[in-house]
Order: sequence, then C-alpha cells, then structure tokens
Amino acid sequence: MTSPASPSAVLQRASLRTLSVVAPSFVERLVVDKFTTPSRARRSPDDTFGEPWYVYSADEQIAVYTIGEGPRVLLVHGWEGAASDFAALAEAFLARGFGVVTFDQPAHGRSSGKRTTLPKMSRAVLDVARATGPFAAVVGHSLGASSVMLALGDGLAAQRAVLISPPRGAREFIHMLGERLGITAKRVAGAIALLERKVGSVGGRETDRVANQLQVPGLVLHDRDDRAVPFSHGVAIAAAWPGARFVPLSGVGHRRSLDAEAVHNEILTFVREA
Repeated sequence: MTSPASPSAVLQRASLRTLSVVAPSFVERLVVDKFTTPSRARRSPDDTFGEPWYVYSADEQIAVYTIGEGPRVLLVHGWEGAASDFAALAEAFLARGFGVVTFDQPAHGRSSGKRTTLPKMSRAVLDVARATGPFAAVVGHSLGASSVMLALGDGLAAQRAVLISPPRGAREFIHMLGERLGITAKRVAGAIALLERKVGSVGGRETDRVANQLQVPGLVLHDRDDRAVPFSHGVAIAAAWPGARFVPLSGVGHRRSLDAEAVHNEILTFVREA
C-alpha cells in the first residue's frame, strides 16, 4: 500500500505545476539541478579503506584509495554510492592476489563538489586511472558502469571490463524525477534538452554507439528484478558490445549485487581468464 504524500510534498507539487506554466525556464533548471545533485545524507565518510589520497579532476579533489599489491583492478561506484560500496568485492580481489584502486566520485564520499554529471564522473575515472593504472580489470556499478564505458572509449587502459547494472540512458530517470515532482511532460522535455546542451546526449543511442566501439573483453551482469535500473538496460548494452558476455542475476537487486558471493565468483573467473 502506497503511503500518502506529506502535506509539504503536496504543496511542492502544486507550486511546481503552477511554475511550469508561469516560469518554465526556472522549473527546467530546477529539474536539472536536482538531477545532478547526489545526496550524501545517507552516507557518511568511513574508514573502510583507510585514509584517502587525492587526485585533481577538473575543479574537484577526488579521494582515492589504494590497497594491496599485485595486478591492479579499478572499482568504480555509482550514483549516491561511495568507494566503501566495494568492501566485499575488494576483499575478494585482495584474497586472490590483486591490488585494488577505488575512489569517491565527484560530489560523493570524501571527494569535493556539490553537483556532478556522467561526463564529470567519466573524467574522474580517467584522471584516477592515469595516476594509478594500468589495470588488469575495471569494474563499474550502476552509473559508475556508464562512466567506465565512456572512459574506455576515451582510452582507459584495462585488460578486461565488468559492468554491473549499467543504465543505458538518462531520459526515463529524468521523467521519473519529473513525475515525482509533479511537473508537466513539456517541462520534463525542456529539462532534458537543457541537460543535453550542457553535457551532450543522454539517450540510449549514444550509449549503444560507445559500446559498439569497445574492443576490451566485457562482462555485463544485471538482476532481472533490479528496481533502480531496468534489466533491459544491461541486456541492450551487452548486445551492443562486441563479444561481451551477459550474465542475468536473480535475487540480488541493485546494490546488494556488490556483496553477493555468486557475483564475485563470476567477476573473478572472468578477470582471471586474462
């Protein structure tokens, strides 16, 4: 049973519906601002990987964690995540003789910034990689997987790549935000156009084009009942990526996939094939 909306939420929706008519540009900017501002409220910085050191990426300081010796793997978290999301997977890699590099994306964890976008996240992947690579493998989760794809297309040096629950495009997520805020479909379309003027295409065709040009061996894993990123997104990305292996998951959802031993085994087997 769905809980009734709070009085403040009802008032906000009513106000935004009115503003959609009288101040359309303001509403579109508001949607873009909300869409590009991750919440840190649910995640306080922790010491899972000890104290970070920092790499500059654009105008931000990126918190980087390096653990262990041996061939290195790069672990890239997703939206409203943190490097500590990979605690269990990092332990699995370390136990098998790999070194681990991970970091907090811009505007996440201990890194600086208030807002971020997929291009900024991809730029951070490349800047961290230049300081710590090359890599036996790179593993990305959720929007971090999308940033890994873009980074691979821009020359990220990794022998193998693993994407977990990768989103194919941003448009439907912006529509979901607009629906939650109660604004009109026309203003949502305007917000998408505004975001694309700032960062480029946010649709699936661009993702397919990037995936189609990747030459690194790939593994895509996605839970059939993922509630955050639809299963169809992972299927489409794997289909566009030449030679990529697709593994459907079940019962691990979106974030819990990072802690699942079966998922770890799939990833480790794939990486050790190199």
